[in-house]
Amino acid sequence: MITNLQLYLAIGLPIIAVLASLTVSLVQISGIREEMRTNMQMIREDIREIRSDIKILTGKVADIDTRLSVIEERWKIRP
Repeated sequence: MITNLQLYLAIGLPIIAVLASLTVSLVQISGIREEMRTNMQMIREDIREIRSDIKILTGKVADIDTRLSVIEERWKIRP
C-alpha cells in the first residue's frame, strides 16, 4: 500500500522539477530577448549611419554632375 507521503513525493517532485525547468527556460529566453533587442538597436544605428553616408554621397554626386555640366558648357560638349 502506498502512503500519503509517497503519493505526494511521486506527484510533487516531478511537478517541482518541471516548474524549475520552466523557470530556468524563461530566464534564458528573457536573456536572449534582451540580447536580440540590443542587437536590433545596433543594427538600427548602423542603418542610420549608412543612410547618412548615402545622403552625403548623393550630394557629392550631384556636385560632380553640376561641375561636369559647367565643363560641358564651356567646351560645348553635348551628350
